[in-house]
Amino acid sequence: MKLIGMIHLDALPGYPQHKGMSKVLEHALYDAHQLENGGINSILLENTYDDPQQKILGTEQIVAYTVAAQKVRENIQVPLGICCLFNDYKSALSIAKVVGADFVRIPVFTEAVLTSYGFMEGNPYDVITFRHKIDANDIRILADVRVKHAHPLSERPIEESAEEILNSRADELVITGRYTGDVPALDDLKAVRTALPNSYINIGSGTNPDNIQTLGLYANAVIVGTYLKDNNGRMCSSRVESLRQLIQNEPINL
Repeated sequence: MKLIGMIHLDALPGYPQHKGMSKVLEHALYDAHQLENGGINSILLENTYDDPQQKILGTEQIVAYTVAAQKVRENIQVPLGICCLFNDYKSALSIAKVVGADFVRIPVFTEAVLTSYGFMEGNPYDVITFRHKIDANDIRILADVRVKHAHPLSERPIEESAEEILNSRADELVITGRYTGDVPALDDLKAVRTALPNSYINIGSGTNPDNIQTLGLYANAVIVGTYLKDNNGRMCSSRVESLRQLIQNEPINL
C-alpha cells in the first residue's frame, strides 16, 4: 500500500488570512522535505486554507498555486498531485500540466452535492475533454466517491456511485469519512472493494497508526495530512516513518 502525503497550502493571495507568498513557499517546501525524508510515496498539494472555498479559483490564487507547485516539483523526487478546492478541475489540470505533476484530485467528479460553500455539480465529460484538450491524458484523475464536507443529493449504494466514476473515465477512487480526519466507514470500503475488486482505492481521510493496517485490507493507498503534522502544524518525517512501518504491501480483494 502506498502513502500519499497531503500538504495543506497556507492561504493564497486574495484571502484576508494570506500572510505573503514567502510564507506559503517556506511552509510548502518544509513540508515537502519532511514528507520525502520520511519515505512518502507521493505528495498532494491542496489549497485547504483558502476559506471560504470557491467553486472556481481566482486568477491570483491560480498564479500563486502554480508558483508553489513549481517550487515543490523542483525540490522533490516523488510524484506530485494537485487539488484545487472546491471543485476547480480546469485549474488543477492546468497547474499539473504546467509544472509536470502526475495526478489531480477532483472532489466532485460525478453526481451533485450540497456543501457549506454552495451546490456543486460534477461533469465528467467536461473534465475528460478538457484533459484531452490540453494534452494532459497522462495526468491521472483521482475522483472522490461522496466527498467529505458534502451531502449527496441522490441516495444510492456507494458501490454504484464508485462504478459510475470509473465508467466516466476517472483513473482512481478516493473514499473519505464525513469530514477531515474522519475515517471512512468500513462497510463502505468493503462494498466498493467487493463490487469493484480491480479498482484502485485511495483512503482520503482519517488514517492513523491505529487503523492503517485495517484500511490496507481494502485500499491501495492512503492520503494523509492531519496525522502527519506536529504540534506546530507542520509535517513531521518521524510520523511518516511510523506509518510506513505499519503498511501492508498489498490489499486483500474480498
